[in-house]
Amino acid sequence: MTSTSPAVDRLAPSREIGARRDDAGSSGHNAARRNKTVKATARRTTFVIVAIAASFLFLLPIIWIFTTAFKPTSEIFAIPPTLLPSSPTTANFQSVFTDGVILKMFGNSLFVGLGATVVSLVLGVPAAFGFAKFRYRMSGILLGGALVTRMFPPVALALPFFLEFRQLGLINNTAGLIIAYIPIVLPLIIWMLEGFFRDFPDEILEAARLDGLGTLASLWKIVLPLARPAIGVAALFGFLAAWNEFVIALSLTKTPDAQTMPVGIASYITQFQTIWGQMTAASVIYLLPVLVVTLIAQRGIISGLMSGATKG
Repeated sequence: MTSTSPAVDRLAPSREIGARRDDAGSSGHNAARRNKTVKATARRTTFVIVAIAASFLFLLPIIWIFTTAFKPTSEIFAIPPTLLPSSPTTANFQSVFTDGVILKMFGNSLFVGLGATVVSLVLGVPAAFGFAKFRYRMSGILLGGALVTRMFPPVALALPFFLEFRQLGLINNTAGLIIAYIPIVLPLIIWMLEGFFRDFPDEILEAARLDGLGTLASLWKIVLPLARPAIGVAALFGFLAAWNEFVIALSLTKTPDAQTMPVGIASYITQFQTIWGQMTAASVIYLLPVLVVTLIAQRGIISGLMSGATKG
């Protein structure tokens, strides 16, 4: 038989207690880690559920417009209403295309929106660059003055525009609409690009000056190529501002020769009835180009929005 010394016998309980403590500590650490994992999973799940619910609420009107456009009249007024058409039809689209007026208004919207955006870019890019890089005592006041029209609702500008444009003979004229939309689009483009140009590295501009480039040459050859994502985003938002404008177009136009799509869609609401089928079909035609362009350019939009968010 082997015998252990009294000292070893006395140490054995201490070792057992230490091992138990280690096991307890390890178990507690594992439990805490599991709790953190469970909490993180619960937060992630909650976020996903809230995001899905919010997305559904935002998308529901668009989905309803698209599905209603393919419903026959009897199904549009069915009680209870249904989201999806049971008997899809293209009759509403055929009526819109056969009429031809909406297509004329679509062309007017495209022409006016592109015209106002191009003119605003030509004026707004150098203006935003100047406000961002050439500070002087009154520059902040001038910038605020350039942006002040964005603070007024379009309905507040409609009457002054009507009185002025009537004197100039620009009522019911697409060129007049372009001029009227510039005070709406230009401040938006200046505001968006001024923040980007303000964070544009001064070292690059200084290197351009050392190479003999003037201010305009630096803007054209150096800044604009690097600012294409930001300019693209500003152009898209400016175009959408003109594309969606309703009150000014309603005030300054009388006939389909100059009226835009928002005015044409509203014309389906008459004194005696609302022609829901054709109105939703025209709305789909109106929405599709913007949705397609936005989906195709979404990476560029994100890049452009983030390009001015960080310094340098």
